[in-house]
Amino acid sequence: REAGYRTGLYTSPHLVDMRERIRLDGKWISEADFARTLAAMEPQLRRLRPTYFETMTAAAFLVFADRGVDYAVVEVGLGGRLDATNVILPAACAITTIDFDHMDKLGNTLEEIAAEKAGILKPGVPSVSSPQAPAARRVLESRACPPLEFPRFRVLSSRGFVLKFTVEGRPCELPVLGEHQAANAATALALVARSGAKLNFEAVRRAFRKARLPGRVERVGRRPTLIVDAAHNPVSARALAAALKTVPRRRLVLVFGASADKDYRTMLRTLLPAADLTIFTKAANPRAAAPSDLMGLAGSRPAVATGSVARALALARKSAGPEDAIVVTGSFYVAGEALAGIRPHE
Repeated sequence: REAGYRTGLYTSPHLVDMRERIRLDGKWISEADFARTLAAMEPQLRRLRPTYFETMTAAAFLVFADRGVDYAVVEVGLGGRLDATNVILPAACAITTIDFDHMDKLGNTLEEIAAEKAGILKPGVPSVSSPQAPAARRVLESRACPPLEFPRFRVLSSRGFVLKFTVEGRPCELPVLGEHQAANAATALALVARSGAKLNFEAVRRAFRKARLPGRVERVGRRPTLIVDAAHNPVSARALAAALKTVPRRRLVLVFGASADKDYRTMLRTLLPAADLTIFTKAANPRAAAPSDLMGLAGSRPAVATGSVARALALARKSAGPEDAIVVTGSFYVAGEALAGIRPHE
C-alpha cells in the first residue's frame, strides 16, 4: 500500500468478526459488500455445498477479482497441500517457521508436517521461507523449484514495543513486541520482492513503522499494560514468553484459556513461571478446556478460575496495579472475546 498498490488480504481464523478475514487496502470488507458477494455466490453454494472455509475462500477470491487488486496475500488455512486456498497459481510462496501443530491432520513428525506445507510450492514459482529446523528445511528444499530462499535478517534491539532489526543489511523498525517478528517481517518482504512488486526501501520502512498485528502480542491498554495474544501452541507460547521478558512491569497477571485438543500443558509450563497471578478461563466454545482442569496444572502458584473471558478480564483489571501487566492468551477464541470486550467494533 505504501508503494501505491491496491491490496487484498485473506487470513484465518478471525478474532472478532468474520469480515476481518477479507481486507481491501487494510480495511475489513464492508457488511454491504460481504452480503452482495455471498448473494452472488448463492446458486453455487446451494449446488456444491462447500464448507465454511471453502465459502470464505471463494468469497475472498471473488472480492479481490471484482475490485481489481494488484496484489493479494492469501494465507493457508491448514497445512497447504489439500487446503482450499491451494487452487491458485501464485506469483510467489512463503512458508513460515514450521512446528508441531494440528498433528492429527498433518502428521506426527516435522518431516510429515513440512511435506504438507510444501504442497503450496509450485514449479517455476519463487518461494521464500522463515528459519526452519533442519528436518523441515530438508523437506522444503527438496520440493522447491526454483531453490527456496531464506532472507537474511538480524535483530538489533527489542525494547518494549519497538523492534529494531536489519533485513539484507538494511535497518528497519517495527512497533511490535517480540524478536520473532523480525523473521516474519523479513519473510514478508522477501515474498513481496519475489512476487514482482516494485518497491523502494523507504516505502518498506514506512510500511513497517505503521504495521499493526491484531491479537498477536498486541498492546491494547496502558496502566496497567494490557496485552492480547492468540498463542495457541507451544511454539507461539515460547515466542510470547520471550517477548514478555522485555515488558517493564511490577507484576504479571496471566489470563489463560485454551482449547481442550491443544497442548496446553506444555504452553503452561512455558508461561506460568513468569506469572504472579494466573486467572484460568474459557471461551464460549464447545472445544474449550474447563478452567477447573487448567487449575490443576498451576500447582502451588497463585491461581483462580472463572467461567468467562469477560469475568476473567474484569478480575485481572481489579487485581493489577498501574505498573503491572496483564496478558490474555491461550487461544484465538479467548483473544477474540477479549478484544471484542475491549474494543467492541474495529
